[in-house]
Amino acid sequence: MDETEELVKRKPGTRLVTQDEAARVAGVVVVAVGADHYHRLPLPLLMHKVVVDVANRTSPPNTNEESLAEKLQGLIPQAQVVKAFNVLSAYALENNVQQGAKQVPVASDWAGARRRVLEMVKRMGYSGVDRGQLKAAKEIEAIPLQLMPSWRVPLIVVGGFWFFHYLLLLFKYQVCEKISEGKDWEGYSLKHLALLNINRTCAITALWTLTLCYLPGVGAAYLQLAWGTKYRRFPTWLDKWLKMRKQLGLLMLWLASIHTCLGVAIWSGHYDPLVWEPPTFISAQVKINTTSYVTMDVPVQNTKMSLQGELFLTFGTLSMFITCLLGVSSLPSVGATLSWREFMFIQSKLGWLALVTGTVHDGLLGWGFSSQDYTKCSLPSSAQYALWFPLVTIALKLPLLLPCVDGPLQKIRCGHDRNKKKRSNVYPTDPDQSLDMTRRKREDRMVWQVRPMHTPHPIILA
Repeated sequence: MDETEELVKRKPGTRLVTQDEAARVAGVVVVAVGADHYHRLPLPLLMHKVVVDVANRTSPPNTNEESLAEKLQGLIPQAQVVKAFNVLSAYALENNVQQGAKQVPVASDWAGARRRVLEMVKRMGYSGVDRGQLKAAKEIEAIPLQLMPSWRVPLIVVGGFWFFHYLLLLFKYQVCEKISEGKDWEGYSLKHLALLNINRTCAITALWTLTLCYLPGVGAAYLQLAWGTKYRRFPTWLDKWLKMRKQLGLLMLWLASIHTCLGVAIWSGHYDPLVWEPPTFISAQVKINTTSYVTMDVPVQNTKMSLQGELFLTFGTLSMFITCLLGVSSLPSVGATLSWREFMFIQSKLGWLALVTGTVHDGLLGWGFSSQDYTKCSLPSSAQYALWFPLVTIALKLPLLLPCVDGPLQKIRCGHDRNKKKRSNVYPTDPDQSLDMTRRKREDRMVWQVRPMHTPHPIILA
């Protein structure tokens, strides 16, 4: 017994028929073959049927080349060809994987067939998207060929920040140290390239990336206040920036997670002397050679953190926890269970709290690096210049919290248009005056309707 017969045996009410018999009695036929094999289909049996094309391309089409679904429609013009399901994997279809948030675009020149397939998509547990006529199939077929199109710009931006900060740290702590202090390239500082430098770079880039998530919203708020309306489109660059905040947030969570893991691995008083209590010095006899000893003060690392260190760790943990909450709530399966108010509270209010706590976390470490010991080659500490970007963003946000600014902004976002001309309606209290106004309006309408045939504009008769 083959797999097909075994499947029929497990499904009561089903029977095994030939391909031609199935096509003859079915109302909807799914064509799951490549475009090179369209000619082998029983085309006469597909006439007057709803034919769902799920074929995909192996390479992008030419500019003037028609879609695969349009080719199939040309072979059977009497059929109602619908492009759908090509964005789903064979594994998901075979194993009935429920992906409620997975969008399935549907296109067809036949509105009835399109609605029928959209209903099928809904019953299968997916989210159908009506893309209109079959000419949209070319764009639908290009979707599986794209490699993370919405992630391309965020990856370039965040990757650029990361490499910039890493090279800056490399110059400051390795190259500049060699030049200014005369150390060789085999010195101890080169050992930090694989761990300490990466940890610092991830920390700075994570904080800057989180800032990138909330800075465009601040800019959009100021533009709406300046325009006095929400119905005016943002500039293209700002609109794209607003749309990629989710990707930026997930990249920030990834960088913050790396920073947390590496920070735990290297957490000691040697790497972070500013957050620990000063070491205790003890007098000890140190052996110089086989015959001589010298008395020296030897530092013993204190195992207690200072108040600065405890606050540093507390705010960092709080920021990381909120960041994880932001990442979890951005998942479609979790976001679908939240109301709009709950989702906005997490993404907006808690998001800003994550930015503030992350900035405080970095600031608690950065204030101690202002001495000459930590300033090399006239460059500030990494913990200091990491604060510039988020502090500017927070400073721009503060005026928007004032009632005199937040009130008009909320009115604008609720639909108020400051530039819209106000129309005042006068309601007379005298009944005779009301009748007179009604008569004058009727006469005005009659006068405006009188116009010569050769005149393009109405003539008002006195």
